[in-house]
Amino acid sequence: MLLRAALFWGVLAGSAQADLAVITSQAAGRLTFLQTADGSLLREVDLPGQPAAIAVSAAHVAVIAVGSRTLHLLDPAGREVARHVFSGAPFALAFDGQSGDLLVTDAIGAGAVHRLSVPDLKPLGQMSAAANPTGIDSDAAGWFVVAARDADLALIYPPGCRSCSPRSVRVGHHPFGVTLHEGRAYVSNVLSDDLSVIDLQKGTEIARIPTGARPYATTFSGGRGFVSNQYDASLTVFDAAGLKVIGEIETADYPEGLSTDSEGRVVVAAWFSDLVQIFDPKSLQMISESPVAEGPRAFGRFITLNPVP
Repeated sequence: MLLRAALFWGVLAGSAQADLAVITSQAAGRLTFLQTADGSLLREVDLPGQPAAIAVSAAHVAVIAVGSRTLHLLDPAGREVARHVFSGAPFALAFDGQSGDLLVTDAIGAGAVHRLSVPDLKPLGQMSAAANPTGIDSDAAGWFVVAARDADLALIYPPGCRSCSPRSVRVGHHPFGVTLHEGRAYVSNVLSDDLSVIDLQKGTEIARIPTGARPYATTFSGGRGFVSNQYDASLTVFDAAGLKVIGEIETADYPEGLSTDSEGRVVVAAWFSDLVQIFDPKSLQMISESPVAEGPRAFGRFITLNPVP
């Protein structure tokens, strides 16, 4: 694993607002570390095996390399802490918001979710899922939700689950990305071009929000939701309270990964354009645009609000 340092870590650690975004470039086999205030480059780290999905905490960067079926755990400077090789087909991951464990979706057999300890990546349990589990997210209470792409289901798991069966909720066609926000799960339905909104406590879908073509990921800032639309090169903007579409942002080609920093800036990875774009959530205007290595995906929560050196 090769680090290409652009700036010393102390520059980042010395700035209270210098949030860290880590972008996976699947085609290039590389991670790019950016400062979200202005999109400036901090460092690049070579990571072979087609890194795609990512989860970032204050202390760790976790990445799934789908080609090598490997979970890599790094520190915020890009140094590897541990790795775990799966026998199945790992795809996406999230840090459990309550325990800090890692949760990993796996298309093995009928589908599964693995729980692993941090930082040693010891297996702690395996939960059943449904056909082709993809996106996953967890909230501060420890709830986590998985999109089962080929079953058109969202799967809801209670806090602390290590072997339990999930509660299934019917959603749109070909669900993929999942974001939990204020007691709800937002599931992007790629082939029905909409976003399912699910009440976690009730376990029911309460709304469908229309999006652009091929919605991928969702994030929130300043009372607004943002959805990346792969085929439309855009972000759908909706009111988080009323769940109504209120606008659209034009992006570079094929936006995928989407996240928000501590100042509310919206950061998007544009896969086909090899760019990371940062937008102001109020004006909906672009703040910065940064070139990155080929094939940026950044599927998951890829920004840490308080980096730890």
